[in-house]
Amino acid sequence: MTRTTNPRRNRRSAAVTLFATACLTITACSSTAAPNEETGTDGGTVAIGNTGPLSDLIDMSEVCGDEPVTVGLVDGFGTNSWSRILRAEIEDEAQKCPAIEGVEYAAGRGDLQATLSAITGMTAKGVDILLVVPSAGPGASHLPAIQAAHAAGVVVVPIAADPTGTPGTDYFDYVDWDTRHDGVLWAQWMVDQLGAEGGNVVLLGGPAGNAVSQQELEGINEVFATAPQINVLTPEPVTTNWDPAMTQQAMAGLLAKYPQIDGVISDYGTATMGAIRAFQSAGRPLVPIATTDDNELSCLFDDAKADNPDFELATVSARTWIGRVGLRKALAQINGLDNQEPSLIQLSLYEDSTGAADGAVTPADACQPALPPGASPSSQLSADDLAALFEG
Repeated sequence: MTRTTNPRRNRRSAAVTLFATACLTITACSSTAAPNEETGTDGGTVAIGNTGPLSDLIDMSEVCGDEPVTVGLVDGFGTNSWSRILRAEIEDEAQKCPAIEGVEYAAGRGDLQATLSAITGMTAKGVDILLVVPSAGPGASHLPAIQAAHAAGVVVVPIAADPTGTPGTDYFDYVDWDTRHDGVLWAQWMVDQLGAEGGNVVLLGGPAGNAVSQQELEGINEVFATAPQINVLTPEPVTTNWDPAMTQQAMAGLLAKYPQIDGVISDYGTATMGAIRAFQSAGRPLVPIATTDDNELSCLFDDAKADNPDFELATVSARTWIGRVGLRKALAQINGLDNQEPSLIQLSLYEDSTGAADGAVTPADACQPALPPGASPSSQLSADDLAALFEG
């Protein structure tokens, strides 16, 4: 789907005033923004809802205009290493465009009402672009606030978690990895590792009901439906809140309940370290694990493999850089410029310890010893910037 961009708009003081008056509570908000006066250039198209590879990404210089722009970022979670890197990557990308006056940030800390209030507050302040990670609960629970911001004239781009709704109608665009595709990648890799004999697999997710884990599950189920040798012990991803300590506790419970676990699919690499510690504490050998990239995982692999011959590791990029794409697409919309970057990016495996996946690196090659645990080797931040982020 391709959307013709709007010309660069004047500030939306009338729309924001109307929105702030009507939206005393998010459930009562049904206001429509006053019309925006259109000025500046027209032309340009921004693709929305499209799918493509990493190679289709562009440079900020292609979409950065001259008119001042304000940006807001609301992260429904915002409490872990992934969120810290995501924020830093968006701020880094914003610095490449002098027209961006700043990035205002709010974290919901897993509290849905706090997240909705942050979206409402950013809208009332009159930000031009609003990036939202709708991860404080099911994606649809964020949609009324997102729709209200969109109606007020804000270019709203949900990132990294599906808010449901319709791009171009309820918000400008939704930008993420192709979540279902990641589930397919992990599941197929697991089938390949367990072979004809198959085995028992457990699934570890994030917060209960979150859209990311649920959409990954769709891809996982698609593959495992054709692999009867795979027995999924956890039909729904086990709730871990993407927290290493909670993941360790959850995995310890699974190990106590099931005498044989042959594979683990976990959708956050940093939290996966908790699962590994649970195996080690239980005296159980490590098994093949599919997850997202994490520096500690990469750096421990070779030593752990020496004592656990069945241990293998496959990761996809944790896509801490996804906000950069969302920001560029929103800027193109505001500035009347072309942007055909994919909205949903189909990733390949970033790491594969078996060496079978084309283009994937080994954990040893991904490992950056100078960086702390929790850093993402696939981040687009420089090593120095990542180190400084974790020192602060």
